[in-house]
Amino acid sequence: MIPGGLHKSQERILVRFHGLVRTHELIKPGLLALRNHGGQNARFLPSLRIGPGLEHVDDLRLAARPAQTGRPDEREAVLRLTAQRLPAAATLLVTTRPDDDLRDIAQIALESRGEVGLIVQIGRDPAPSIRQIQDLSGDASLAAGVRIGLQLAPGLIDTAFSAASLKALPDIVACLSFVKAEYNSSELDAHLRALPKRFDVLVGRHGQNFIDYLRIGATGVIPGTEMTAPLGPILSEWTSGRHDEAIRRYGSVAAYIDFAMQDLDMVIDVGRAVTARALGFDPGSRRQPSERDGAALEAAVDFWFARWQTLVAR
Repeated sequence: MIPGGLHKSQERILVRFHGLVRTHELIKPGLLALRNHGGQNARFLPSLRIGPGLEHVDDLRLAARPAQTGRPDEREAVLRLTAQRLPAAATLLVTTRPDDDLRDIAQIALESRGEVGLIVQIGRDPAPSIRQIQDLSGDASLAAGVRIGLQLAPGLIDTAFSAASLKALPDIVACLSFVKAEYNSSELDAHLRALPKRFDVLVGRHGQNFIDYLRIGATGVIPGTEMTAPLGPILSEWTSGRHDEAIRRYGSVAAYIDFAMQDLDMVIDVGRAVTARALGFDPGSRRQPSERDGAALEAAVDFWFARWQTLVAR
C-alpha cells in the first residue's frame, strides 16, 4: 500500500507533487492523466480525492513543482489541469521558481478556483521575485484570491535569502501568509521572532528535523509523495500534546529521511522511484540534470523500499 490506499489500478505518476499535511480529516489521493501534443506519451500527475483513507489529515494541498516539467506550455497545462481536477474544498499550493511569472500562474489557477497559494522560490538575486510579489499584491483583482508564501532555503537552493532578509522588506512581510522552512531551525526561530508578524511555518526537506521545526511553532509539513503517511501521525501526536510519542515516531522514519534527503536530486529521484514501485510500474524519466548512476540508485531503493513499507503500515 501507499498513503491513502492508492493501488496499482489507479494509473501512474511521473511528475512529483506534494501534499500539505495537517490533522483530523480523511484524504485519499487519486490520479489524473495529461497527454503531450503528439499524443504518443502519457504524462501522469497526482490529484486529490477526498474520501476514506489516510487518517490524521486535515488540510491536504497540492503543490506543483513546475520546474520539474519541460516547456512553459507543458508546465502551464499541468497547472491548469491540476487546478480543474482538485476538489473545490482543497487548496492548491504551487511552488514557483525564480523565472516563473507569478501573475500568469495565479491567473491560470484562478480560472477554475477561488484561491491559490504560491510558494515563491527566491533566487540568487532576490530582486526579480520581490518585484513580482509587490506587483501581484498591488493588483486588487488577483490579490484577493492569492495567498503568498516564501520558500526559505539558503544552502539547499542557490540563494542566501532567509527570514532575516525580510526585516528590510516590511511591505513583503505585510502580504505574506506562510513560509516553507528549509534551513537551520534555531536560526529560523530567531529570524521569525524579530519580525512584526507571525506566519504559518510549513516544514520542507522531506520532514528532516521535523521535531525541532514543530518545537519552534511549525503548523504543517509539505511531504514528498511517499511521506504523507509516515509524517501525518507525527504531526498529529505533536499537535495533540503527545510530544514524546511524536519524537518516538520520528525516530522510526529518520533513517529513511536521511537517506532520501542527501541532496535535492536524490530526494526527487528516490520519491519517484519508491512511489512508482509501490504502484508497480516504471518510474519514468529521472530528474534532470541528475547524473546518478542508475544501478546504484536502484540498489539503494531495493534496500530502503522494504523499510518504507513498514513506515506506511504503522
